[in-house]
Amino acid sequence: MNSQDLRDHLAKALQGIQDGTMDVEKAKTIGELSQVAINLAKVEVDFVRANGGGRSDFFEGGKQITQTQNGLKIVNGNVTTHTLR
Repeated sequence: MNSQDLRDHLAKALQGIQDGTMDVEKAKTIGELSQVAINLAKVEVDFVRANGGGRSDFFEGGKQITQTQNGLKIVNGNVTTHTLR
């Protein structure tokens, strides 16, 4: 599962509540499990930062993430993004 999968599941749960095809308890469970996934992603980011770079499959299937002096450098295929602190 990656971040897009998580967004898709949450969107389906919201739609299910709106159209009455999903009960609230099931949607709450999905929300709680989603929070666990988000917390794990935060741990992955912290790990990448602590080690000066690496990969995380949660973020769109394995972007290369490198800690720089001013923030993060994220390489996904031929696209590079810089995120300042």
